[in-house]
Amino acid sequence: MQEHTGMLRWIAAASTDGLWILDEHGRTVFANDRFAELIGRSPAELETISALELLDEEGQVQFRRHLADMAAGHPGEENLETLFVRPDGSPMWCLASWGPVHDDEGTRLGWLHRITPYAERKELLGELQHRSEQLATAQRIAHLGSWEWDVASDTVTWSDELYRIYNLEPQEFEATYEGFLQFVHPEDRPAVKGHVESTFAGVDEFAWDARIVRKGGEIRWVRGLGLVERGPDGMPVKMGGTAQDITDLKRADELAAEATRRLELLQQMAMAANQADSLEEAITMMALGLPLHTGWAATSVFLVGKDDGVLRPRPLPHDHVAWSLPPDQVLAERARISRRMEVGRPPIHQDTHSVVAIPILLGGDSVAVVQVLADEVPPDDNSRFLIGQIAGQLSLVAERERNAAQLAEARDEAMEASRLKSEFLATMSHEIRTPMNGVIGLNDLMMRTDLDAHQRRLAEGLQSAGLTLLGIINDILDLSKIESGKLELEEADFDVRAVFEQTAAVLSGPAHDKGLELVVACHPDVPLFLRGDPVRFGQVLTNLGSNAVKFTDSGEVVVQATLESQSHDVVVLRVDVTDTGVGIRPDARDRLFDAFTQADPSTTRRHGGTGLGLTISRQLVEALGGEIDLRSELGRGSTFTFTARFARATSAPQRPQVSPHVLNAKRVLVVDDNETNRFILTEQLAAWQLRPVAAADGREALMRLREAAEEGQPFDVALLDMVMPGMDGLELARRIGADRSLGRPAMLLLSSDQGVGPQLVHQAGIQAALSKPVRHSELFDTLLDLLASGAAAAPREVEHESAPAIDVRVLVVEDNQVNQLVAMGLLESIGCKVDIANDGAEAVEMLARPHSYAAVLMDCRMPRLDGFDATRAVRAHEPPGRHVPIIAMTASALEGERERCLAVGMDDFLTKPVDAAELERVIRQWTGVSDPPQAPARPVEAPRARPVVPESSILDPDRRRMLEELKKDGVSFFERTSASFMSRVGDQVVAIRDAIDSRDAHRLMSAAHQLKGSALNLGLPLVGATAARLEALGDGGRTDGATELLAELVVEIDRAVAALKTSIGSRG
Repeated sequence: MQEHTGMLRWIAAASTDGLWILDEHGRTVFANDRFAELIGRSPAELETISALELLDEEGQVQFRRHLADMAAGHPGEENLETLFVRPDGSPMWCLASWGPVHDDEGTRLGWLHRITPYAERKELLGELQHRSEQLATAQRIAHLGSWEWDVASDTVTWSDELYRIYNLEPQEFEATYEGFLQFVHPEDRPAVKGHVESTFAGVDEFAWDARIVRKGGEIRWVRGLGLVERGPDGMPVKMGGTAQDITDLKRADELAAEATRRLELLQQMAMAANQADSLEEAITMMALGLPLHTGWAATSVFLVGKDDGVLRPRPLPHDHVAWSLPPDQVLAERARISRRMEVGRPPIHQDTHSVVAIPILLGGDSVAVVQVLADEVPPDDNSRFLIGQIAGQLSLVAERERNAAQLAEARDEAMEASRLKSEFLATMSHEIRTPMNGVIGLNDLMMRTDLDAHQRRLAEGLQSAGLTLLGIINDILDLSKIESGKLELEEADFDVRAVFEQTAAVLSGPAHDKGLELVVACHPDVPLFLRGDPVRFGQVLTNLGSNAVKFTDSGEVVVQATLESQSHDVVVLRVDVTDTGVGIRPDARDRLFDAFTQADPSTTRRHGGTGLGLTISRQLVEALGGEIDLRSELGRGSTFTFTARFARATSAPQRPQVSPHVLNAKRVLVVDDNETNRFILTEQLAAWQLRPVAAADGREALMRLREAAEEGQPFDVALLDMVMPGMDGLELARRIGADRSLGRPAMLLLSSDQGVGPQLVHQAGIQAALSKPVRHSELFDTLLDLLASGAAAAPREVEHESAPAIDVRVLVVEDNQVNQLVAMGLLESIGCKVDIANDGAEAVEMLARPHSYAAVLMDCRMPRLDGFDATRAVRAHEPPGRHVPIIAMTASALEGERERCLAVGMDDFLTKPVDAAELERVIRQWTGVSDPPQAPARPVEAPRARPVVPESSILDPDRRRMLEELKKDGVSFFERTSASFMSRVGDQVVAIRDAIDSRDAHRLMSAAHQLKGSALNLGLPLVGATAARLEALGDGGRTDGATELLAELVVEIDRAVAALKTSIGSRG
């Protein structure tokens, strides 16, 4: 034993682990220095004490079992966790591996224990276990499980929480990809597979929301996220990610959406109730709005006879409800008698629908019953509450209608009894009913008759009543939206000057009617493009500008923007709106920005208004990050100043590069009697590197022209204001042209009078004319054209040669009436005769007749027979030697659309909205009519930025201007297309909603395509863009998410219709 012990001591001294030998009784036979160091005792001390003294209570119990195992000849164990207690009481975790020690003859000498420190590893394992438990707890709280899929072995591993989400035991899951898919709802399975399989095409991350079917049939919503690990060949070898139970979130979203839809419906019903003149009209509005917000449909209405009390069905004035049911007289009678909602079953849809009869009460009696096909059996409490609210609104209308009838009856009686009382009641009736009857009655008269002198008076009445009512409604809606915190500002790049020019277009008509000088301008330092909300910014400009025009009887209104401050990412604009109007009393200024407040109550009678415009402007300015202030002097005018913060544009064109050889150092004479106009024009011209000189009237202008010519520095261009005292712009131009000693400047007339025709301008020797307020882009382009083409040196006697008319017959094949009107207006404006075919089949028939067409404009997507098949049919039956040019018109932006058109036999391709110049070019090309005379060649210049329509513009001003210039029978095509659009857009929205409800992606694509084409051709970019998103959704075979897009579309249509009505009314 001593010999072996010596050898062991030599080995132990070289060991990095603790070595400890015990005899059969647990006494220490040997311990190396490392073991002694670990437990804080000396080797000699260890040989004198029991091993039990080195352990805690639990360790002592385990050690006694250990002694018994050793005595029984146990072969030993590996890595037992053992807790030793040092003399100072501190713990020391170790791993102990033990086994018997024998001599050469096989005699057991004792038990050798190898002791390895385990404290740090024990701590790490404990921390790992703690974090693992935390993760499992977090997954349970978040209903978030994790998964991993070994693609090669097709082995799927789930976390415990994932098994809980799927309500499975581990042995119930096949643990393969197909095994996972069997729990995905059959309708969602293709989408989930598509996401996963996309990884084999290079996608590294994917996400999906899908329903799963749990054991027992319960359906839950799960959101899956996945990442891909790829092998050397780039193919997926492993995927991993998370899956979260989002059922509660989905339900909350559905409930919130449902609550929003119902709130919108209640708001719409309340507005309809306020606007309706009769119960029947209110019920009609309800029938139109109900399916849009709830999916329900009003199917019939019964009115109670005033004389006999009998319930009689009345047809609804619309027929777009595909599932309309016959009236249920028995159910309606039950509701009338009980005076409460009654529910029945329809003859169809027995399992999914119910018929709800809603009595409309007046003074406790039923005056009508409305029947609705509801998509609930039976309707729940929320639906019953909604129905009750709608019934209450209709009851208010019935009460108002009764009160109105009683008022009219009382008025008639009073007229017979007393002239004064009759006049009083007539006046009251007029004051109450004029706004609504003016909108409805005068609008009908104006739209349906030729405007003679009497009808012109009615049209003027329409403008006053309609704009007043529309302004009140819009102001109240805007104010309520702002105060409820629901105003959301857009973030988009926009053309700053385009916003000011749109404001100028709105203000120019009223300003001209009052003989005011209107100046709308941006300082040259103001960036061309910024990022923010151009619609709300423009609304403030228009509100303040309209007020300035309204309260100014003579003088001028100036709307001017300057650069307040800027940093590398923020620009602050300052806008001053100055007028020479009535001014505001000092005591009224503090409360002027409060709702329903005006500086002088008498202005309400004289100028109209609600007192909301400034309140809305102040809150919009604050939303734009700015402030608004007022300076005013009673009797001399006012200046409203506000600031607005914008980000710098991210993708807009930069300032145009002006060719120095064209504009640089050219001399320009600015002749205008208005000091503000002279200042703004000279500032802008100087910013373009021109050398401007100002003159206040014709006499001073002639003097400066003569002085410049005598000094050998004649003016290159003269800008002439039309209306000036003593000598107007035309007379000044004639004198300049007649006196060659004044030099020969090109002349540009600036006029706010639209009656100055081109013949008068040409006869005066003027090269170009622009309308005031002048658009910066138009002024820049006109100057560039005049100077680049050498107009200053051209003789004034040269006649302008016009393009020859295209006297041919063209067939327009288009199913959309708005698009038909636009195409007809554009073609007739260049001299064409136009026939219309409403679809491809009708076109084929017309082209087969003896008379021939010089060209065909063919829409691609139409019912019955689309443009592609129609073209094939025409080409198949076309006689030898005859080939009619067919030009495609399509709003599709799909790649390869042009090639597809040409492949079926079409000759050329136009995109919607159709550009007038491009259309003329194509028609001339294919009909052989000579092109218009070309201008002389001009030097190549750097590209110039053109004014663009902000994506957020409700109505494209350039498109509107183009359509307004096209007239037929005295009516512009803008009015014609607007009327057609407004009369059909309701049915188009219903068609889209029906397609969404039936999950018919093809119908959704077709209906949205129709609306998109109409909107873009009319110049409604927001409506067109939203409809295009719906079209793309349908084209991709999907309807999910379409309901939310439809809600956006309805909002944009409402804004567009209001803008169209305002635009048409402002020209009345």
